[in-house]
Amino acid sequence: MVFFLPSCESFPVFNDTLLRQAGKGSKSVTSRDSVFDLLEKKWISSTYFDQGLKYESSRMKVVSLSELLKVYSPDENMDAILLNCADGYQGIISINDVRNYDLQLALIIELPQGTARPYWLQPLLIVVPNHAKPPFSERFFTANITELRFVRLVDYYSSLYSLDLRNAYAQFGLELFKDNCLFCHSINKVGGNKGTSLLSTFDLISDEGINNFKEKFFKMHGRDNNTTQNTGLFLTDDQFDALLEFLYEISANH
Repeated sequence: MVFFLPSCESFPVFNDTLLRQAGKGSKSVTSRDSVFDLLEKKWISSTYFDQGLKYESSRMKVVSLSELLKVYSPDENMDAILLNCADGYQGIISINDVRNYDLQLALIIELPQGTARPYWLQPLLIVVPNHAKPPFSERFFTANITELRFVRLVDYYSSLYSLDLRNAYAQFGLELFKDNCLFCHSINKVGGNKGTSLLSTFDLISDEGINNFKEKFFKMHGRDNNTTQNTGLFLTDDQFDALLEFLYEISANH
């Protein structure tokens, strides 16, 4: 079972001059940019990917994100890459993450024959190579990427940090929301729109509304869900309580 970008199947000789021209003056990269025909490609496996999605022996044809950064040379103030996806998902990874974990970008995803695949698992895909050991986090599973845009983390998160949170537990919940939920559920016009708006969908200041949220959450994101989006990989029970505290506070002030 193979999923690929048609424009990335050729294997031209690696050419530094062409690469520099491809990235000149650009602040974003789309999945159809010619740079993907020019960057060196290799097949790798990722235990991190297989463990997170309960697969075995997956393979991806990848290019190095660090090499992509060399081509585009973003301004030194740009310290992150915003990952806009075809299905409304929006990931973000820091440039430090790219370098510290040697992150790769998959142009082709090859799953063993007969493997069930969620609809969102399409290239481009962030891939953690086997020699890197980051913590499990939703941002390292971003797929279906159509654009990579260079941004500043302080600008991207500014409206979230302007929220009036009254206690440290809610502040902790904000960090958890940033790392695990914001990619699908936007707040204050920050984040993705793949999932519903939690503040408008649920009455998170009533016991009934919170119970309704919990029921829907575990149906969509529990260990046995059918979308392979298992937040049990990322959130402990205590952390889920902190997430609820954050949502309660912003709902009360919304």
